[in-house]
Amino acid sequence: MDTEKKLKLMRFWLFGIFVIVFAAMTAFLFILTAGNIWHAIQAGWSIWFLTAVLCVAVYFGYKWYLGRKK
Repeated sequence: MDTEKKLKLMRFWLFGIFVIVFAAMTAFLFILTAGNIWHAIQAGWSIWFLTAVLCVAVYFGYKWYLGRKK
């Protein structure tokens, strides 16, 4: 598999991980905040931000790793 295909696959999986974390944390916090979606969003922004930063860091780390292998 060439480098571009591997990077596209990694983007797909990292986006999927972010969407799953976002949905799961929103549902969990929605239950904890007694059905108030705005409080759930306020409570979960730091977790979503951390997940996004980690996904971007993993992507660029993987991109660097693939470039190093050549």
